[in-house]
Amino acid sequence: MTEPAAAGRRGVWRALAAAAALLLALCALPAAAGLPETPRPRQLTVADGLPSNTVNRIAEDRHGYLWIATSEGLARYDGTGYRVWQREQGLRDNFLWAVHVDARNRVWVGTAQAGLAMLDPQRKRWTYFDRANTPALVDDCVWSIASTPDGALWFGTERGGLYRMDADGELQRFMPRAGDPRSLPSEGVVNLAVAPDGALWIATLAGAARWTGHDFERVPAGALKSEIVNSIAFERDGTAWFGTPAGAGMRQPDGRYQAEPWAGFAPKLKVIDVLRRDRTGQYWFDLPQGLGVGGPDGIEVVPLFSATSQGLVRPSWSGAYEDREGGLWFASNGHGLWYLPPNWRQFSVLTRRVDDPRSIANGHVRGIAAAADGDMWLVGSGGVLDKLDPETGRVVHFAKDFSGGIALDRVLADRNGVVWVSFYGGLARIDATTRAVRTWHRGDGRDASITGTVELVEGDGLVWLIGSDGDVQARDDEGAVREALRFGERGLPRDLSAPVTGTGPDGALWLAGDGLWRWDRAQRRFVDVPGIGHGQTVQSFAFEPRPAVGAAGARRARLWIGGFGTLEAYDWDGRRLQRAFGLGAPDGLPATEMRGISVDAAGLVWITSKRGLVRVDPIARSARVYGVKDGLPSQEFNHAPVPRPGDGRLLIGSPEGLVLFDPAVVRPSREAPTLIVESIEVRRGSRKVAFPTDEADPGQTLPGKVPAVTMADGDRDLRVVARLLSFNNSQSNRYRFRLSRFDPGWVDVGASGERVFSQLSPGDYRLQVMAKTADNVWTPPLTIMLHVDSPWWWSWWAVLGALAVLALVLAWILMAHRNRLQRRLAWQRAEHEREVAKQASLAKTRFLATLGHEVRTPMTGVLGMSELLLDTPLDQKQRGYTESIRRAGEHLLRLVNDALDLARIESGKLELAHEPFDVRALVAQAADLMRPLAQQRGLVFEVHVAASVPRGLRGDASRVCQILLNLLGNAIKFTEVGSVKLSVERLTPQGVRFEVSDTGPGLNEEQKQRLFRRFEQAEGARTAARYGGSGLGLAISQELAAAMDGQIAVYSEPGQGARFVFDLPLANAEPPAGAGGAATHLPRPHAGPLAILLVEDDATVAEVIAGLLRAQGHRVTHVGHGLAALAETATARYDIALLDLDLPGINGLDLARQLRAQDFAQPLVAVTARADADAEPQAAAAGFDRFLRKPVTGAMLAEALDELTAPRG
Repeated sequence: MTEPAAAGRRGVWRALAAAAALLLALCALPAAAGLPETPRPRQLTVADGLPSNTVNRIAEDRHGYLWIATSEGLARYDGTGYRVWQREQGLRDNFLWAVHVDARNRVWVGTAQAGLAMLDPQRKRWTYFDRANTPALVDDCVWSIASTPDGALWFGTERGGLYRMDADGELQRFMPRAGDPRSLPSEGVVNLAVAPDGALWIATLAGAARWTGHDFERVPAGALKSEIVNSIAFERDGTAWFGTPAGAGMRQPDGRYQAEPWAGFAPKLKVIDVLRRDRTGQYWFDLPQGLGVGGPDGIEVVPLFSATSQGLVRPSWSGAYEDREGGLWFASNGHGLWYLPPNWRQFSVLTRRVDDPRSIANGHVRGIAAAADGDMWLVGSGGVLDKLDPETGRVVHFAKDFSGGIALDRVLADRNGVVWVSFYGGLARIDATTRAVRTWHRGDGRDASITGTVELVEGDGLVWLIGSDGDVQARDDEGAVREALRFGERGLPRDLSAPVTGTGPDGALWLAGDGLWRWDRAQRRFVDVPGIGHGQTVQSFAFEPRPAVGAAGARRARLWIGGFGTLEAYDWDGRRLQRAFGLGAPDGLPATEMRGISVDAAGLVWITSKRGLVRVDPIARSARVYGVKDGLPSQEFNHAPVPRPGDGRLLIGSPEGLVLFDPAVVRPSREAPTLIVESIEVRRGSRKVAFPTDEADPGQTLPGKVPAVTMADGDRDLRVVARLLSFNNSQSNRYRFRLSRFDPGWVDVGASGERVFSQLSPGDYRLQVMAKTADNVWTPPLTIMLHVDSPWWWSWWAVLGALAVLALVLAWILMAHRNRLQRRLAWQRAEHEREVAKQASLAKTRFLATLGHEVRTPMTGVLGMSELLLDTPLDQKQRGYTESIRRAGEHLLRLVNDALDLARIESGKLELAHEPFDVRALVAQAADLMRPLAQQRGLVFEVHVAASVPRGLRGDASRVCQILLNLLGNAIKFTEVGSVKLSVERLTPQGVRFEVSDTGPGLNEEQKQRLFRRFEQAEGARTAARYGGSGLGLAISQELAAAMDGQIAVYSEPGQGARFVFDLPLANAEPPAGAGGAATHLPRPHAGPLAILLVEDDATVAEVIAGLLRAQGHRVTHVGHGLAALAETATARYDIALLDLDLPGINGLDLARQLRAQDFAQPLVAVTARADADAEPQAAAAGFDRFLRKPVTGAMLAEALDELTAPRG
């Protein structure tokens, strides 16, 4: 044998040995589970929260978060939602080629234009390494990142080669060197991977290499089908897979390479790359057709349905990742992220694929029955009878086109192996051996089929048909009708609707609705099943395959009855049912209809419902609901699971396909995933404050305990978010919280995992969090210690200060109480004094009024007699004496009037008139009265009224005149030589100003201060002795001015005269008509003497008044009391009557009323000594026309008579 030939044969043997080794490695896969595997990855896209549908790399951190590098930012996925980092969140470039989590839980990302970026473990701060801040870095496009066990970080760039960063941040760069086979193959580093032995492998645009610690060992030329290596992946035994554009290559653990290892196992498929070999030994491939799965038995294309594309898609893959739970993640270019849960093998799903004739013919499988050979019969929406081999998934379209295109409802295989199929309005009998088909329709004359949806069940050797329209039939083996009845007949209720069917332990037919009935063959009727509540609604029922043993050793059949959200267990002894126990919502059952029940060999109860497939463990008294997230094609099931005889596998039909599963494999997980606190934050003022949630050391691989949280006083809206880091059906995770001193028990928050506390009082709290998986596994409680600071006023120094303040406040309260008591006593004393003063003032007022009354009466006699006496012939001496008497009387009268005015002012009873008057007429009247007095003293008397002075004002003219006369009288009295001047000016905004000035001796400051005091004069007794007067005039004038909202001011200097300014702010008014004339009324002659009736009880006063009237030529008749006056008016006619108010018997007021009542229409004049303010209004009300106060003079009487008797025009 020549050397070349031997070498050739050795090469052949080496190739055969390598193929055998590969075959052995592939044959090491676990044996098939006996069910067709049908992976159904679930797509996650931007519609679910991903920032982009282009996913480049995937990584998992220490806690269990999934980090996803996309073309539009970095996403972190917790199974519920995404947290995204983009430019707005600190990233400098949204396009990310790579993501990697190192041993210190730092997240590294490779960007397209911003270099290398690192997110710290607290996920708060980004650190960048780029050409601007790292001189050794020459390319900002980072394609790949990896960490080696020595703590170094490696990253490859597009054109800058490979970089190594040590723990101190120092960079070392590696580049290809021409002619050096131990250098980097290419400057474009596409992918980095760490082998199980810790060695770093590099995939470049010009081949792959292994870092030896000091240089690079390249993959031999020709070992792979292409120099461009896109990816490297390792198995646990060290087998390496290389992805190239020309196909996947392999390196065995012993260092031998295979360029096309899969060519002999999938000749029709091109394996571009081996994406992953999962922990079960299954291979996942990148194929031109999309995703592939398989092993030594062949490779199958996994159909991928995209909700976004509304159809099947064939993505191009950028990588795959297996998480800590065993779930598989596939990253695609343009079709998002695809997830396959770790328990995807527990359910196999067969669907109708139009382009695949080997698939089942019925998209919606409505009926399932076991064949005699172990296969399963299927019927449904396609109108075809299929025969399925559950072991291989092989489907035979056994019979079709026998229903006239109508969907098939139910299928039954009887004891003889004959297949019965029902459809709307028809029934078919199919011989499983010869495939002969015989049909019956509702219009047939003999053995016609019943209408409606027909249930098929075998009982008592007959095939029973129960129709939804109320018909019931029983047929023999050949299809002849042996029993026929309707609802309401032979023991069935008339209102039975869509009954549930089944067979009992003895093979008899059972029906259920609002009760239970079984067929009694002997009576040929249905009888009630005793032991359940009357009218109890039974939505589904099923007997266990094995009988139970009762307390006395009797064998009993266990019956399960499903209701709305309930499941009850009954024992059947052949005569009646005995309830054993029940389950409901607290045990995990969903609140919905239980559509079908099946019990497996282990005694587990499987229930179909509109919310999914329910697994009930009667021993643990717990229920687990499986839905779409668990790998089921649909969660709406209308029919009971059908067991396969022999192995107990269950089949369920759904609108989305046929479900096959082994009950022994579908078991809830007993392991609890990691529960973490994702975030703790509060609102402090207008901003949010986040607290750290992890105290783990950087070297740990599991999350640590949550550090204690200290909240400041005023913090509100404490928000705690917990996450159970499990991606397998994470939407079914449930959370609950309990806060000590706040919650009486656990508070369920559902799937949100979030709890918010609006406001917590100061103190220490313990917050506990637990989470439950979809498999009803609770995690251990996670505890967070909370402390809420007390407000500053609860600190020790604030409390001490508060106590001090409290002591001061108490002292102040005691002092205040004492002062209050003192003020109260002072107030009571003042009130008492005020009351005493008030009573004294009233007494003084009454005294002055009485005194004035008593003084006025004799003064009438004094003044009147002096006036009469002056009208008689007197010598000079007698006339002087008489004048002295008259002056003394007038002075005495002024004193009385001033005292009465003061009394009225003090008692608040001074009434001021509010009538219009003519200012100029009033000034003229005062000037006419005072001018003669000034001229008698040789003084110049001047009056000046400004043109701007309003003509009329509204007020009390008599009081204004009284003030003017007082001021003018004082000026004339104290001026010896010179002049007295009265000036009147307009006052702004309203009223007038009166100014009285003289050239008298003037006043000093002390005199001015005493000037307006009562009974005070300028120089006291000296002034009174020289000038006379009482000292009341100016005091009364000042108080009258104040009562009219005015004031009197004095301006004077000794030797400079005095100036009195009287400001009167009265409102302007039109003067009364005729007011322009003089204010005085002089007596004028009458047309004739008047007949006057004088009623006066005092003889002296009567004599005086009568004398004054007679002196004026009148006839006067005097009577002393009211009765006499009434008699006089009844017998004589009088022109006028003068009445005193204080008469004996009938007073003057009552007398006036009597006179008016007797039609006395002549004027009445009240003449009285009363000084009170109420006298004049009372007189007017009694009917008097004029009111005169004593003493009266002849002029007063003449004026009154003149006004009352003047002709009315």
